[in-house]
Amino acid sequence: MRTSNSHEFPSFDLRDRQLMEPMCKHTFQNPHFQSANISSPETLWLHLHMPQFPLEVLTRGATSQRACVLVIGEGSGRYVFMANTRAAACGVRPGMPLSAARALGELTVLARNERVERQALDKLCLWAMHLSSHVSPVSPDGLVLEIKGSLRLFRGMEGLLAHLRQGLKALGYRIQYAVAPTPLAATLLARANARINVYTKQDLTRRLLPLPIETLRLEKHLHAALTSIGVDCIGDCRRLPRGGLARRFSPTLNDMLDRLLGCIPDPRPAFTAPPIFEAIVELPWELDRAQTLAVASGRLLHELVGYLRAGVALTQELRWGLIGNDNSRTYFKITLTRPSRDFDHIFTVLREVLMRMTLKVPVRAIDLYVDGIIHGMSPRVDDLFQKTEQEDEESYAAFIDRLRSRCGEEALRCLASEPDHRPESSWRWKYPEIRTQKDHPKTLDLSGTPMRPVWLLKRATTLKTKHGCPQFDGPLQLISERERIDTGWWDGDTVARDYFVAATAKGSRLWIYKELYGERRWRLHGIFE
Repeated sequence: MRTSNSHEFPSFDLRDRQLMEPMCKHTFQNPHFQSANISSPETLWLHLHMPQFPLEVLTRGATSQRACVLVIGEGSGRYVFMANTRAAACGVRPGMPLSAARALGELTVLARNERVERQALDKLCLWAMHLSSHVSPVSPDGLVLEIKGSLRLFRGMEGLLAHLRQGLKALGYRIQYAVAPTPLAATLLARANARINVYTKQDLTRRLLPLPIETLRLEKHLHAALTSIGVDCIGDCRRLPRGGLARRFSPTLNDMLDRLLGCIPDPRPAFTAPPIFEAIVELPWELDRAQTLAVASGRLLHELVGYLRAGVALTQELRWGLIGNDNSRTYFKITLTRPSRDFDHIFTVLREVLMRMTLKVPVRAIDLYVDGIIHGMSPRVDDLFQKTEQEDEESYAAFIDRLRSRCGEEALRCLASEPDHRPESSWRWKYPEIRTQKDHPKTLDLSGTPMRPVWLLKRATTLKTKHGCPQFDGPLQLISERERIDTGWWDGDTVARDYFVAATAKGSRLWIYKELYGERRWRLHGIFE
């Protein structure tokens, strides 16, 4: 070692291994690094790294496979930042000028959108909250979860990872993951595609030393300075004297190594769920048929289901928006018979709606907005010892939703009563509801109430009279006491009538009334039989 003056720091070069060996033995025994607890850690972190995240954010809504490249830069200086497998099979490589890449084959060129990436990472954290209560984004292409408390819920690590792989595949992302006692260690192992689970800090040190220095993602000048003295891996960086490392490079480098090995705390802010769900999927190319939107819509629906599971919630109404290439928006709504978060059921209803839809303009993006979140509710489960009526109720509710989505909202309706004395206002159309035994109202004693027909005429018909007696296939015989209905002042549609049950000569029973004011006509309003 030599110094040019008193203001310069020592110069290190790890490429000369023989000269550095005594110093390596001395610094490796630094008591500060050896103070880390090697027993079972209190926390266990899982990092999800998505190496193709900037490209997958823009292509995960696609229904077909194309050779796609993600480019950055402007004008003639644009170059390939990322390429999918089909583009790579054509010979396209990152860093290649776009003009050279186009010469290798037909490519779909996409411009990087960092705003969309940040939004997608937030939605991915939102989805992951049903796996862990502590989820933190690691910009720009990863997230970290504390999972020690979730292992029992998923019956161990293998169950958790299997659920994770299946869910992220449904969302359209490919991942690299790793598990470690510290969040930064899990991040570095996942970036290196180690695919290992480290449960002790003693084993952690052995696993981290061979990792390349690139996994730290240091600033360019700091990375160049380290590589210039032969630091190729984390083990090389750790062998350097702490004091000299801090003086020559940055004190934050020592701090990063301490957090990496668990020598000091590494707090990560937990992601918080918003009170409403709102997400969007950008399409890599425009689609002109509604049926082809099912893939992108399914991605959004998976994110919603993860959000609902994390909040122990259900929803009954989903509002979808289709954004056209002219920035026009087409909205449609899906209303469920019963609150749910069952992906298969909701997706079946959505697909039926899309099958009947005709697009006016090609669609470039899809968004989903849900604000009717019913918290504190979980899907019903079967009784532990005996089968209940719930399974039939759920299947009937699913049948109603499918039938409504296939035939239209207005095609399936039922009658409901209204608290109004006027016969024509005492009922209304409504959508079918599924009631359980607990929901059914108590039976009322209607023995003392006047008789009412089931069939009411759409419009009361004036009856002819003979000597003041109403006629219908002959004279009518009144067989009941009058029922006077004189009401309606609150909405301006006042009625004043005396109702009777009348019998025809053939024995049929009719419901007729006589007006109390005006022309005092007899009218037919309903039929009993």
